[in-house]
Amino acid sequence: MMTQQVEGALIDLLRETARKEILPRYRSLGQNDVRSKSSASDLVTIADTNSEKRIAAGLSRIFPNACVVGEEAVSDNPEILKNISDADLAVIVDPIDGTWNFAKGLPLFGIILAVVRQGETVFGLLYDPVMDHMTLAHRGYGAHHLNRSGIRTRIELQAPERCDLSEMTGILPLFLLPEPQKTSVAAKLAAFDRVMSYRCACHEYRILAEGAVDFSLSGQLKPWDHAAGEFIYREAGGFSALMENEAGYKPALGEGQLLLARNRDCWLAVRDHLADAF
Repeated sequence: MMTQQVEGALIDLLRETARKEILPRYRSLGQNDVRSKSSASDLVTIADTNSEKRIAAGLSRIFPNACVVGEEAVSDNPEILKNISDADLAVIVDPIDGTWNFAKGLPLFGIILAVVRQGETVFGLLYDPVMDHMTLAHRGYGAHHLNRSGIRTRIELQAPERCDLSEMTGILPLFLLPEPQKTSVAAKLAAFDRVMSYRCACHEYRILAEGAVDFSLSGQLKPWDHAAGEFIYREAGGFSALMENEAGYKPALGEGQLLLARNRDCWLAVRDHLADAF
């Protein structure tokens, strides 16, 4: 299914979408091109909706029998989420991940795509349109970077010598947590060297896979945020599990706290420190 030809078609589709729908509107959005969804900071733009339509049309040619699960389509019809677990083949798409950044003129946004077969991710792709750079993984073949020149570089996470919280950097979108967890988790963050959020899962998962940060904890389990990136992280050699019970992540999951770390020892160290805040 995921042949080199299919991978190339997906890459071409995302590049074309960025070139025609996203980049021409970057820092050029009109007053009526942006609206709020669930909150004032949960934004959608004309670039999001047009990109998802273009990607969905392209996917219907590449995977004629696949169900497309797009963030904006689910916003209008949440029943589409059932396709992730029910369909033999589903493609999960975030047409612009980091829309808040995109709308504010920050270059931290991307396109995320995950191919899911019978509920399991088999291919993940994180695309940075600004730099024309991709991070991707095929099941069982590891994770790679692919630059604009077509050069592919394998990513392999290195295990740390020790798991000292005071030396760890992490990603944690505190603003996505509900109260009282937001307050209780915030009180725990001083134990780490640095904790941040880019408001963009695409870029956060890219630097996680590179080992630039040591751990991450999800705010919400939206499949378009995590299906591709979590898969890429595991293919790069990282450890991933739900914090509550150490169960593996599935794209159909909608609840729980997804914790990632370089290895299980570091995962346990972070989990044990944060557990009572939840």
